[in-house]
Amino acid sequence: MGKTIGLIFSGYGQQSVTMGKTLYDKKREVQDLFEQASMCLDINFVQLCFASSSTELAEIDKGYVAILLLQTALYSQLAEIGVRPDFIAGYGIGEFAATVASGSLSFADALYLLHKYSKFMKDFFEQNQNLGILSLPRGFTKESLQALCQSLSKEDKKIFIAAHNTESGFYVAGDKDLIEQLQDYCKMHEIRKVKELPVAYGMHSSLVDSIVTLLAPYFYKIDFKPLRYPVITNVDGVYVTSPDALESAILRRINGPILWDELMDGFIGCDILICVGPGKQVAEWAALKYPEKAIYTIEDLQDIKLLKEILEKEEIEDKNIDDLNNILQVADQDHSAVILSQDLTIADEINELSEDYDEDESDEIISRDE
Repeated sequence: MGKTIGLIFSGYGQQSVTMGKTLYDKKREVQDLFEQASMCLDINFVQLCFASSSTELAEIDKGYVAILLLQTALYSQLAEIGVRPDFIAGYGIGEFAATVASGSLSFADALYLLHKYSKFMKDFFEQNQNLGILSLPRGFTKESLQALCQSLSKEDKKIFIAAHNTESGFYVAGDKDLIEQLQDYCKMHEIRKVKELPVAYGMHSSLVDSIVTLLAPYFYKIDFKPLRYPVITNVDGVYVTSPDALESAILRRINGPILWDELMDGFIGCDILICVGPGKQVAEWAALKYPEKAIYTIEDLQDIKLLKEILEKEEIEDKNIDDLNNILQVADQDHSAVILSQDLTIADEINELSEDYDEDESDEIISRDE
């Protein structure tokens, strides 16, 4: 009885200095990944991840690729302990790690594309400093929020739903003046826990069409290979199995809203959800969607060791259940099997067949009763 596993990679926003340090210290293959990444991008990732500042690590052109490096390192160790996902997804830039885990992109190619994307993003926001992002964890439906964004938007200023994260949780992106108006609306209607976010979370709207135009030629240079595991995409909320479909979905996610709540519907058949990367945000969203599922957060080596122990224990329990089911199936095929009952009289009656008695004996029993 194998467990169906869903693998989820976190996105930007919860990275922290020293993330993955224990993993790096203990695993030579992880050290090799750090060296490979440093050579590819001419960035000292050991210094960046373990000895920089939170401000430096939050920079778009550094934080994005550092998160991909950590997630790829963590996944390599999950694969080593035998984790074989049935479905994969990644939130926002986490989709690049999901593509590596699916086998469609090499780590080097994913680094290349994500680094180009981050550079274009950084340049865009330096030139457009009138944009902002707002987190709305409650108080709206998708329809009501879309209507409000449309009513606030003007010819020269726009605001959009950038991400639909949970049933009632959203990110909204657009002109800062309109973001402030939306905040005022929330205060007026007592919608609390509204929070401004860094623009590095992404606009995910037509505001960044120019970035897609710049990035598309670099995608065409990269060979997306056939997937070993299906990926559920941000932009469509459905799983893809072909390299062309995956490439298209990743590119369209940049200027299309993240449909995370819809995407999570794709994990309904999974017994276990494993959330990989810094932070616990995607695990918390998953728990809201599937409170009955086993959900694990993997951020460092200790998390992997604990998960291995849990999976090995469940494998033993599943084997015992399978063995018991096999015994019961064999017993069920034999009408003379012993019935598992403490009342042996009942067991005898159940096992008795009509042909066990001849006709005279039956008549004699009836006449005595009379």
